[in-house]
Amino acid sequence: MKDLRYFDAHRRATWLELFFDLIIVVALRDAGEILSETHDGHIAPQQFLHFVLVFLPLWWIWAGHTIYANRFDTDSRQHRLSTLLIMFLLIVISAQISAGAQDHYDYALAVACYCGARLIIAVMYFVSKRKHHDRGGFATLVGAVFVVGAAISLSSILLAPPWSYLVFYAGIVFDMAALVLLNRRLHVVPAHTPHLVERVGLLTIIMLGESVISISAALADIAWNQSNVIAAVSGFVMVSAIWWIYYDSFHLLEQRRFTTGHSILYSHFFLFVGLAMLASLIHHAILDDLAPNDFRLMAAAGTVLFFLGKQYGYYMEVPELRPYLLSNTAAVFALTALVLMLPLGIEAMLVGITATMICYVLLNLRYRHLVRAGQVPT
Repeated sequence: MKDLRYFDAHRRATWLELFFDLIIVVALRDAGEILSETHDGHIAPQQFLHFVLVFLPLWWIWAGHTIYANRFDTDSRQHRLSTLLIMFLLIVISAQISAGAQDHYDYALAVACYCGARLIIAVMYFVSKRKHHDRGGFATLVGAVFVVGAAISLSSILLAPPWSYLVFYAGIVFDMAALVLLNRRLHVVPAHTPHLVERVGLLTIIMLGESVISISAALADIAWNQSNVIAAVSGFVMVSAIWWIYYDSFHLLEQRRFTTGHSILYSHFFLFVGLAMLASLIHHAILDDLAPNDFRLMAAAGTVLFFLGKQYGYYMEVPELRPYLLSNTAAVFALTALVLMLPLGIEAMLVGITATMICYVLLNLRYRHLVRAGQVPT
């Protein structure tokens, strides 16, 4: 057995993990396509719900594998083959999402692939129980949780809608709740902080890249005019501002010591959903195919989810910054609300939201001198 990467002082994400992230983003992009369809300029409320419900299990596969790799990765052949098999199952799930499958067979196939991926991760835990000398039975405990959660979700194929959906997501909720309730037991093998921060950072940068691709795709088959040029430029500036907001203080997280890492991992679900919504927002602004009120709803939801997902990790792990986080976020929310209340067209609203993102970048300068001066302990 190879040495655990957990004890590598200069540990970095592996090429396999980057490959895994790329496959995840492909699947998440297919989930995001649910928000690209408009009906007479509107996106139905059930489309938002459908998007989130499709997004959640995909993200949870990624999170489960990340939790495992963070503590037990040896980059062995077994680990590589197991990860590649999970990636194949993700491709099958992604294909089902793209096809918009509706019948029970297609649903059962997607659920079976999801549960298969979760069970593979559980088996990876079981065979890794001696890697940390089985401290507190950590690996066995988490593996057992994932088996039960997968079994609950798999049983949903025996039921008819809507009970099948309720039981499927009950399995995911069981996984999440169990890991939170077993928080103290999981402290025996603390998260590898630099690796976990790098993993969430890598997935975020790939998703930002997908946002730029959506801008390019929207511009591909349209007649250029002043409105869509303004929307495209504003959209790219927004993506750039989001990059600045997200990574400007990223080093503060790398310098902390996490216990379970749940505050970072779980909060990024909301951040990723927010990013996907904002990317769709830019797409619709360029095509000008969305009613203003629907645009306002998506803009508000995307902005709130992005900032809540981004700020929660800092709020929990870097308490010295809490006053700045609260005041800066409140200012951005107030400015965003003001922009969305004005009687503007969607390209003008996009420009306004972009301006609020830039305002946050400027507001962050208020505490950067503390970091440079060493007044924020690390």
